[in-house]
This record gives sequence, structure tokens and C-alpha cells, in this order.
Amino acid sequence: MNENDRKTLKLQLILMVAGILVIPGAVIGVYALIGRFHWNVITAAFLGAIVAFLYQLLLIISIGRVFDSAAKERGTGEMTEEEIAAFKEKYKKRVNNSAKISYLMRLPLLGAAALCVFLIPAVFNAIAFVAALIAEHILVLLSGVIIKGRV
Repeated sequence: MNENDRKTLKLQLILMVAGILVIPGAVIGVYALIGRFHWNVITAAFLGAIVAFLYQLLLIISIGRVFDSAAKERGTGEMTEEEIAAFKEKYKKRVNNSAKISYLMRLPLLGAAALCVFLIPAVFNAIAFVAALIAEHILVLLSGVIIKGRV
């Protein structure tokens, strides 16, 4: 991974971690403003933000490993058009397989958290959980767009 990619990844992780603090605060603030605040909003909002963060982090790690492997194998030498096509095809399959395996690992995380939220409503507010989960995902998407614009 080159220095520019490291900076980009570091910036995106910083934005994602900031989201773990800001998003639950916003969700809690909205509940307080509308007079529906309860301590289970706090637990649910933080759980939603943390689960979304871990979900994205696992994806970044799994796909990043494939790209790091490809970069090492690629080297710095010249490649013919046929070699480039073969190389792209080989790593396209690896990325797809890695994404599928990562999804199978990430889905139980999301499912377990959602199950806890809906089975233990005294501890977790379902709407606050979903709001924080969605907001963190949106933050991840926006941070990617913002970072691409900066770098």
C-alpha cells in the first residue's frame, strides 16, 4: 500500500471513529428534543454506530488484504496486455471471493446485534439502533466521496 493510500485509509478510519461519537450524540439529542429520551436510547445508539463501524472495518480489512497481495505479486515491471488481462481476471475473482466471505462473517455480527435489540427492548431502543446504524453507513459513504475529492 502506497503512502497516499495509507493517508486515505487513515482519514477514513478517523471519520468512522468520529462517527461512533457524533452519531449517537445526535440520535440522543433528537430523542431529548422530542421528549422521548430514555437510557435505552443511549445503549442502542452506541450499539448501532459500533456495529456499523465494525461491519465496515471488517470489509476494509478483508478486501485490503487482497489488494495488498495483488500489489506484492504485481511488482514494478512492465506487463503485456495479455498479462494485464490475466492479472485483472485473477484478482477480480479473489476480490469477489473475499467480499463474499467477508459478508458471511459480517452478517452474523449485524444479525446478532439486531436480535439483541429486538429481543431486549428494555435495554435497547430499536429506532435509535436503526437510526445510528444507517447514519454510520451514510457517514462511511460520504467520507469516501469527501476523501476522493481531497486526495
